Amino acid sequence: MKIWKVMALILCLSIFSPGFMDAAQAKKDNMVQEKTAYVTKCSYSSTGSSTGGYEYIELTRINDTEASYKSRFKEWHSSPEKVVEKKVSANILKEMEALGREYKIFKWKVFRKNALFALDAAHINMSVSYKDPTNSAGWKLTIQSDDEMNDKQREYFQKLLDLLYGADAG
Repeated sequence: MKIWKVMALILCLSIFSPGFMDAAQAKKDNMVQEKTAYVTKCSYSSTGSSTGGYEYIELTRINDTEASYKSRFKEWHSSPEKVVEKKVSANILKEMEALGREYKIFKWKVFRKNALFALDAAHINMSVSYKDPTNSAGWKLTIQSDDEMNDKQREYFQKLLDLLYGADAG
């Protein structure tokens, strides 16, 4: 009787083990690969300050050569809103991809939240969305006002913001 149980166990393992290995590989394959990933979208928002002003910037890839740039800005409560919408070169997104590889953002862990924040300060949110063309997997890196970052991470996001602001000129 014991021999049959052992044989049945060996048979089950031989049948199901390759399936488990394939499932593990498929899960790994669904991940965004740093070397092939490209930026699909980058956005920045600053809202909620005591002045009532806000700023939104969004850069979205249309194709390999073209991107859509949209911005909305309001200085204070009663001021008129300034809106810009135009097509720009996708080279800015390619610069963002190179910046992400330079700063190794694919290895960053989730940001810890800071317990200190000013109630009348603007809330800032910035995100960069990636997609892998080899498997259609997506990935997004997001920061907010209360995220704790080291100097290298702050530097990365400042350079990213500079690229977003520069997209309006391009």
